[in-house]
Amino acid sequence: MALACSESSDDAAQTQGNPVTSGNSAVSSSDTGGSGGSSGSSSVTGANTSESAGGSGGAGGSGGASPGTCKRGIAANVAPGPAFSSGVGWWNNWAIRGDGAGDGIEFVPMIWGSSTAGDEIPEDSRFLLGFNEPNFFAQANLSAEQAAASWPEVEASARSQGVPIVSPAMNYCGPADQCHDTDPYAYLRDFFAACGDCQVDYVAVHWYNCDLPSLRDYLEPGDNLEGFEQFGKPIWLTEFSCDPSASVEQQEAYMREAIPYLEANPNVFRYSWFSAGPIPNAQLINDDGSPTELGETYIDLPRSCD
Repeated sequence: MALACSESSDDAAQTQGNPVTSGNSAVSSSDTGGSGGSSGSSSVTGANTSESAGGSGGAGGSGGASPGTCKRGIAANVAPGPAFSSGVGWWNNWAIRGDGAGDGIEFVPMIWGSSTAGDEIPEDSRFLLGFNEPNFFAQANLSAEQAAASWPEVEASARSQGVPIVSPAMNYCGPADQCHDTDPYAYLRDFFAACGDCQVDYVAVHWYNCDLPSLRDYLEPGDNLEGFEQFGKPIWLTEFSCDPSASVEQQEAYMREAIPYLEANPNVFRYSWFSAGPIPNAQLINDDGSPTELGETYIDLPRSCD
């Protein structure tokens, strides 16, 4: 994940730190999935060491979230336990496989980087997440052209289960000498240009500012930022929270502000709060899978599918 606190594209690409240890294993830039941030400063990785591939999806997107589709998920190394079943519909752990979640909580596999593109995904998969922040050297570390060249392998994995594919997960990157591209919009445009016949059904993004106006600006066009709606595909906000400097109270305030917007936005198909070691005050899940106090809030907030 890459963290940030700015609203202009010039300020967005700021420094990002090195991957850290999170979950059950040490996270490194070469072998694990990370998490994303937004117009961003430091990069923090909170993921598992396995990667996976597969997906379907097309150059054209699919429709937005339909009535009855529960958007809310969690990005975490620890599976959300039974208490989350009433308020959380899905989770991911930056890996191909995950288990231990409560009943009814769908696991969504991810192909974190190119080394596992083409690997088999679970038979009950419904979606496949693509490369994690490939514009970061410290994350999946792929140029737009390299990501496009590896995408047919991602498609092959998805095709085996007949599931749609979510794009590489994008975030602002910085400093520039640690990135293939600092600008996530530019990277994704280059990816689509190099992957014109590729199947991509959804666009994935990360965001770590702590206010609703900047989140809205990041997704929607017409203000300081370009907005990911420009790509004409439903959006998965696969990582978001405040950055590590925020208190639990600030995390909760932002959560209460952002989630009604995400639930109501027809262009947001799914979203998942970032709950891992790099941001302790944002964690929703205890080590035993039970909810923290912040997790209880996340469970209880109204959902559009309720």
